[in-house]
Amino acid sequence: MRIRLIAASDDYLLEDRLSAAVAEVCSELGGVEPEVQSEDATPETVATELVSPSLFASERVLLVRDVREWLDGAAPPGVKALKTAAPDIEPLIRVLGDGLPEGMGLVMGAWCGRKPGGGLVEAVGKTGSFEWIPLPPPPKPWEDAVLSREQQQVLQALLLRAADGVPFNQRASRLLLERLGFAPRLLVQEVRKLTGAAGDGEVDEELVRRLTFPRERSLEVVRDAVLKRELEPLFDLIAAAASGAPVNDWQGQRLEPGRLGPTLFGQVTNLQHQLLYLRRVAEAAGLGDEMAPEQTDRRGWYSKRFKDGIAPDLVARFKQDAPSPLIRPGGKPPTPFSLGALFAGAGRYSDAEVTAAIADASRVEAGIRQEPFPLEVLTVWLSAFIGCHPR
Repeated sequence: MRIRLIAASDDYLLEDRLSAAVAEVCSELGGVEPEVQSEDATPETVATELVSPSLFASERVLLVRDVREWLDGAAPPGVKALKTAAPDIEPLIRVLGDGLPEGMGLVMGAWCGRKPGGGLVEAVGKTGSFEWIPLPPPPKPWEDAVLSREQQQVLQALLLRAADGVPFNQRASRLLLERLGFAPRLLVQEVRKLTGAAGDGEVDEELVRRLTFPRERSLEVVRDAVLKRELEPLFDLIAAAASGAPVNDWQGQRLEPGRLGPTLFGQVTNLQHQLLYLRRVAEAAGLGDEMAPEQTDRRGWYSKRFKDGIAPDLVARFKQDAPSPLIRPGGKPPTPFSLGALFAGAGRYSDAEVTAAIADASRVEAGIRQEPFPLEVLTVWLSAFIGCHPR
């Protein structure tokens, strides 16, 4: 395919795929070098180049790195849209419609905030190949990142190339893609760091958590602490924040001073609503006894009982009931692995404990508006919720 248009919502991913596409088209035309068009190239100047034979080369590949302004599409987040008149794309569309001269290739890229459209996209779709590479938005600390199959394939290929032959086990790959899939450039940097640390061995989940998502003094510990009813990791976070020690957010980045209280509160209250909702759904499905810790703590419970037996029924109920605390509007249900942890965690609390904590959250929420955030109020609230014994 000698005509390519690649659009992506991430600049690094666009750069990576554009390089591969250029290499493919150049190889198809005998290994020629691409001719990079200037930044002020227009559809008309590119059209002229496409129909103008060269005295020096019978095969040519033109590369236009960013044609976003030639398409109907939003600018990427954080990038200002240029307030200029839309260029006339008809000359280029006519050339594409007539077919490129023999030995000529064209590769175009576009960094867009959403999937673009317009006449050029339609013209390329008829005579060449148009690719759209979207990425998920950065997930909230309490949410699961949801990757489509296409996103999973693109990011997995990126990871494998960056790994350069160093093996990653499945859980390590999944953790990296779910946490850093929205930031491919950072993903590649972390993969290279991990491969160096692995030496001749395999990159496993423990290495990823230790080097990329350190659990100590990181919001990474919050979900597990709530689901396992462990206060110590949460108190360690609060003590660190109170002393001015650094605390990392869910992506391993430094949390701004003063943000731990509101962020931790939001994460825990969101989990509380999920736990209460899951308990009610499980009871309605006749799974109340299955939720008991003596069941969920058994060796092999997830693989033998939950993954293929219980999870599909719960997911079907969630979908019928959506939107809910477990499926946001337009979102997807948790993965079976994530749902298994939530299910086991929900069994460690009673309805009364969760509802009491949710009811008392309004008092804590009032403190969010104070500066600085009263961490002692948060400590008392967490102690009442997690530290008490089931009623």
